[in-house]
Formats: sequence, structure tokens, C-alpha cells
Amino acid sequence: MSEKQNIVLVSWDSVRADHLPMYGYDRNTTPTLSRMAENGLVFDDPQVPAVGTPASFTGMFSGEHATGSMEYPNPQHWREANADRTFLQEYLQHEGYYTGGFHYNALVSSSFGWDRGWDVYEDHMWDEDDSTGSGWKKNVYDILQKIDAANFAVDLKRMAGGKTPPHWETMWDDIAEFVEEAPEPFFLWVLLIDTHHPYYPPPNHHEWKQPGIRSTYAWNYAMRRYRGLVGNRRQSIVNAYDNTLRYADAFVDRIRQKLETEGYGSDPLVVHSDHGDEFGEHANYGHRPLMYDTVTRVPLIMENVGETGRVDGPTSLLGLGGTILDLAGSDERPGGQPSLLGDERDDREYVTVQNVMGDSERMAAVVSDEWKLLHHPGGNWGAKEFPEESWEAYYRPDDPMEKDNRWGEHPPELEEALMEQLNTEIHDIDSGNVDGIDEETEERLRELGYIE
Repeated sequence: MSEKQNIVLVSWDSVRADHLPMYGYDRNTTPTLSRMAENGLVFDDPQVPAVGTPASFTGMFSGEHATGSMEYPNPQHWREANADRTFLQEYLQHEGYYTGGFHYNALVSSSFGWDRGWDVYEDHMWDEDDSTGSGWKKNVYDILQKIDAANFAVDLKRMAGGKTPPHWETMWDDIAEFVEEAPEPFFLWVLLIDTHHPYYPPPNHHEWKQPGIRSTYAWNYAMRRYRGLVGNRRQSIVNAYDNTLRYADAFVDRIRQKLETEGYGSDPLVVHSDHGDEFGEHANYGHRPLMYDTVTRVPLIMENVGETGRVDGPTSLLGLGGTILDLAGSDERPGGQPSLLGDERDDREYVTVQNVMGDSERMAAVVSDEWKLLHHPGGNWGAKEFPEESWEAYYRPDDPMEKDNRWGEHPPELEEALMEQLNTEIHDIDSGNVDGIDEETEERLRELGYIE
């Protein structure tokens, strides 16, 4: 048996903190996480590095804000943006860890350069229905894109077929085999896409009433593109989202049981998310790269890390990689970010969130315990349109949903920090060749809403 601990990281896609009971939610969406919280370590105010899967994981796994743009969700752009970074799994391999990653998200797939540093990597990008050899699907998408109907065609196809989204149970056998056979020490990363829209868990996990699969696809399309149509359907969308949390929580229960059975029940387990989702709070559904807490504040809970209780104040998930390496007994800290554990934890006064948009514009936020300052460049970011650049300040204790802009009342040092973040130099990265995206990746990105 290795002297080093095995480490398991479970990432949930699109999970906002305020829909979990350990953050005050009144529905029992995550009973397993609540049990973990009793003897684990809960962070009260975790803030993601960015809003959007590739930018957020780039930050969490490299310790530095992403320079890739969320306006360019294509493989070439992100491979170039991350070419000179060292990711968490690469550090762990250097430390002697056997690494395994499992998920269904195209944005962190081998196409985007995320297959490096893994001994086992299953991104499920290719299946028996794939037609990438012919090129016909891409040609059709290109024609439909010209009349703004490509994504409608993808959702219509899913609605007509009634095929459910990928669920974690379809990759469970591979995950279980990894736990059973991986040499120690091992690092296991599982990213669950079940909590990403269109929000449809298996029917036996429908704790709260939600639409059937075909209606789910129809309303998923409407909520992201024609938000005024949602109306009183909002509650059924929230119900569906909460059901996916119950289903993702069932995975955590399953993996904990498996680790216990294999003799790894006392090894570290970390659960978190890459960003949240909105349900109309700022005229938005889903996770456009806005800077509000509904999409930047996520859950973070750990067990078997030598520390219990709750950590108050804002915590940047830029420190996630350094924390995992701390648990691995390594002195490496990606991006110079300290571990979130023990004496190394930095009780900083504020943390930063950043999204690069286009070639030069940035969305950014500075978050302190009491204040959150935001900058959004002019543009249509979902249903919320900013005719010109927007400067916002919210007093968090009185305004958790960030409705009352109190710009001018905020501490001046936070505005200085925001300006410093906005003025940080970013090297120019080519937007990438959208035509070079293979058919399977393009269809997956359309299903996720990253290509409009």
C-alpha cells in the first residue's frame, strides 16, 4: 500500500450553491452532501475562477485565470490558450499518481487538449452513432446556421427521438473498474454533466414534478433563447434542476460506498462545481458568462482532509489544484495559489472572477465578504443586454440576489482591485477555426448551448 493518499475529485457541472441545503436551501436536494457536511469541511462562499466550463476548469487546474475566450468555444483556440500551462493531473503524474478522468463534457475533451496527464481518460466523444467520417452533419449545420436554425434542429432532433441525456450510470462500470484496479496512489476525477441543462434525470429520481423528456427539450430551447416564453413554467424548470441535484448526489453516495468497500473510505473526497445556473434572476436562464453569485458561487465540500467545520469568507477555486497537491504531499502550487487547507489557507480580503470575451474585452468581479463589484462590457449577454459597459456593486448581506446596484458606496480598494484585474495583460490568441470542429464535438457543443 502506498504511503500517499488516494484522492477523488467529483465535479458537478452548473451547480449553484444556494440550491443545496448545507447553504440554506429548503429542499433536501443533496442528502449525501449534507451527511458529509456533518463531519467534513464546508466552504461557505466558494467563487469560481470563471463562468463556463473550459475557463473555469482551466483556472482550477492551473491556478491562473484562463486567457481563452468564452466567445470562441472551439478546440483550436483552447488548445493554443492552454498550451503552455501545466494542469493538475500532470503535476500528480509527476508525483507518482495514477490518474483517471471520466465525463461526457466536450469542452474538456481530448478535442480541447484535456487528455494530457491521464493514464486513463474517457470523455465519451465517440459512439456507434457517430458519422464524423462523412461530414454530412457538419455541412447541414453550416447551412442551418446561416438561417439561425442549427441549434433548433439539434433540439428538435432530440425532442423527436426522446433520447435521454447522458447519465452517470452509463459510465459507472468504468469508474468502478478504475477504483478496483488502479495502482496506488491514484487520483480519480469524475465530472457529472447530469446537472447541466436540459435537466432530465432518470424518472425514478423525479422527486419534484417536472416535464417529460420531449417537453424538457422544448422548454430547454425556449428558456435559453426566448426567455419571455418561460413565464409560469419557471417552477417546473427549477423542479427539474433540483431533481438533477438529487441524482448527482446519488452518485456521491455510490462512490463513497465503493471507496469504503475497496478499503479507501478514509481517503480524501472533494466535491464542487465549475459554475452555477440562473433561472431568470437577471433576465437569464442557464449560464451566460455573467458575474452574479447565481453563477459564480458554487458548493465546495471535502471529507477526510484532516480538517472539519466551516470556512467563512470568499474562497477562490483557483486554489483547488494546490489543495489537491497539498493532499498528495506535494509542495507544488499551480499558479502560486496556496492550498485551501490548514495554516496555508490565505484569509484574503477578496477574490477575483474573470471571463475573457472576444479578443480583448473582459467580464470581471471582485468579491469580498460584504461587497461584490462587477464589470460587464457592452453587449447582449443572454437576455440581459448592456447597451454600454456596466459597473455594479452589491452589498451582499442585504442583497443576496444582487438586485440593488449601489455603485459609488463600495470600498475604494475593491474598485482598485477590479481595475487591476481588468487591466491585466492577456496575450493574443487566435480565435481558432470553427470549420475545423469535428461533427461529434460540434453537436455536443450545440446540445450544451455553447454554439448558438
